[in-house]
Order: sequence, then structure tokens, then C-alpha cells
Amino acid sequence: MTASSFKSYLAMLALLLAGGAMLAGAFVVIVDPYGLYGVVRRTGFNAVKPGLSRYQNQIKQEHALRRRPQFIILGNSRAEIGFDPRASALAALGAGYNLAIPGTGLATAASQFAQLRQAGIYPSTVIVGLEFIDFLNPAVAPAARPAPAGVSPAQGRADWRFDAIFSLASVKDAVHTLRIQRDGEAASMSADGFNPLQEYGAHVRRDGYHKMFAQRARESAANLGRKSTRGLATDDFLALRAFLLAMAATQADIKLVIYPYHAQMLAMFEAAGLWPLFDEWKAQLVLAIGDVRVRFPHARISLTDFSGYGAYNCEHIPAANERDAATRWYWEAGHFKKALGDIVLQRLMAPQEIAAGDGQFGMPLEGASLAANRARIAQERGSCAAAQPRLFSNQLPATQDSHFGGRIHTQTSAIYK
Repeated sequence: MTASSFKSYLAMLALLLAGGAMLAGAFVVIVDPYGLYGVVRRTGFNAVKPGLSRYQNQIKQEHALRRRPQFIILGNSRAEIGFDPRASALAALGAGYNLAIPGTGLATAASQFAQLRQAGIYPSTVIVGLEFIDFLNPAVAPAARPAPAGVSPAQGRADWRFDAIFSLASVKDAVHTLRIQRDGEAASMSADGFNPLQEYGAHVRRDGYHKMFAQRARESAANLGRKSTRGLATDDFLALRAFLLAMAATQADIKLVIYPYHAQMLAMFEAAGLWPLFDEWKAQLVLAIGDVRVRFPHARISLTDFSGYGAYNCEHIPAANERDAATRWYWEAGHFKKALGDIVLQRLMAPQEIAAGDGQFGMPLEGASLAANRARIAQERGSCAAAQPRLFSNQLPATQDSHFGGRIHTQTSAIYK
């Protein structure tokens, strides 16, 4: 091969590679798996977007910046799959966006709010899911702080936009987008950031709710066993105060939510020796709000406790032989369904409207109501223990399918907290 022909070969190869990259990029832009470009949006073609497995924070932040929402939802996976911005209780607020990211905590929520603020976007209402487990110290101090779950090292770099177009992973996501358009059980995300957790439908149909609860219970018990019972993380309360001050400065209506953990999860708090800290955590939250009101006397901040052992939280867990039995309120003890999330949002927006049978589900917390809240939970616990004694036997639900745990762990544990 002569030097001239070799140069021609290299030029042709470069053109082919560049052309292939451009075609792949065009394919990604047109199919638009991440909802970033909007060139084409057609039912049956690309209207349904897959759930995010990469660049979650960046993509959701981009969506929020474009939508300029009047209200936002912040938190972890419990908020992402439980709080639908299109819930009827939120309709009067205008357009909203669910910025919740699985496996993240206050640092991510504060950063998301700060970025909106820097862009001149000031949501009038901010709903924040607070995670008790995030405020716990590890039983053994880690050698190095691990990266947040589900976040790759590349996610913080400025080149994520390039990678979101010109990468094989993006091409695969585009192909996946085409495949799921008529799949009612594929992982997906709505245009306003809500995750309906449709993929759980296949697990439930195949394995039943009993095994779903059993797998989550084992994972939660292992996680709680790694937490210290000797005190709460002081740094997290400092971060909370700073976050509340930043939100209060914008005159937003701040609605803090203590998640409606299933009774099984609360029983595991007890078994792990964490209940005194759970009670102290709530008192510390009230104090943090009080500190913010010293600086912003007219700040609109509410804290509502949806934890407890009431009728919703103590929902019956189907037995192993009840394969066809379904739950109404919970996927498993770690995650509540949209149906319960809608009730939570209704109580947040209209706390004076108590539906029949709700009892004190969603109790506003302030210094004067902490004792009454403790009494409420103690009373509910007695009723729940009578209805479901196995929840308090310190025994995890048994599962006979060893493959179930690995299957669910692989698909969900790396994502959902």
C-alpha cells in the first residue's frame, strides 16, 4: 500500500466513524430516551420514557429548569414513586416536578433547590420527604465516604450532555425506548419526574407480595444493623437548618414529610434498638424548624408525621400461600404506592379535612404536639400488634424461592433505598 492510498484509507475510515457517530447521535436525539430534545414525541413511538439509570440528577434538573415548576417534590425513592405531581391535591398549585432521586439525601435536595434558585426559579411550594435512616451514624465509621447509590463518577462532569448523545449506552436506551411503548410493566418515568414503579407489577404477578415484603425486610434489617444506636448525626441537622434557611429566604411554603413507613419497617426500627432515636429525631426536627423561624418569623414551614401503626401503615402483608392477594397501599415495607401518596398529599394540602377512617394519619408536629404524637403511635401499635402479631416477633418473613432475592436485589436494591 502506497503512502497516498494509506492516507485515503485513513480518511475514509475517519469519515465512516464520524458518519456512524452522527447517525447514532441523530437516532438518540430523535427517539429522545431522556426527554431532553423534543424533536419528536409520538404515542406508540417514543411518548413513554424509560426509567433513568444514568445521569438521574442532571436529567431531572434539566427537566425542572425547562418546566419552571410552581412546586417541586424532593426526597429519595419513597418520594419518587409515592408522590405524583399530578395528584388532584396539588392541582391548584400549577405545574410541578418530582425531583426526588433514589438513594440520595439532603445534600442532593439542597443542591437541586440551589440550582433552581440560581436560574431564577422560585417554586412557591416545596414538598420534602425526610428520611430518618439518613440521620443515623454508622455503627463503624467508614474509611472513606462512598458515592451516592446509582451515581456514576461521570455524572458530575460537564460532558454528560455529550455522553447522553454519543455513547453506546444512550443508543441502547433509545432502542429500549422503542421496545417499551406498549409494555405496561416496563420501568418508566413521567414527564414530570414521577416513577410509577410499573416493573413491580411483573414481580407481584410472578412471585406475590409476600416475597416482595420478605426481600425488602431482609435488606432493611441488614441496613439497620449497620447503624449506631448511640446518637444522631449532628452534621445532618446542620445541613437541614441551612437548607431550611435557603428555602425560607425565598418565602416558599415548605412542607416537610415524615414518610408513612409500613408497620413492618417500624417494627424493625424497634428490633434494631433505634426507636429512641426515631423519637428524638422528630423532636430535633421541630427544634430545627424553630431555629429557622427565629431568623424568618413569617416562614411557612410545616412538619407532618405520617409514620405510626395506623390503618394504612398496618396494612396486612399477604401470607406465602396468598399468591393472588394484593396490597392497596404498599409495594413492600420500604415503598408506599401512589394511592397512599395521594392521601398523604391531600392531608398536606388540606390538614383540616380528615377522611372517615383516617384517624390521626398525618399529624402536624410542633413542640406542643410531640407528646400527643407519641401517645397516638403507642395506641396504634397496640391495635396493630393485635391484628398482625408476626410483625413484632423479630422474625423476617420466610421465602421459599432463593432466586427471588437475587432477582429483586439485582433490579432494585442498587436503585431504591
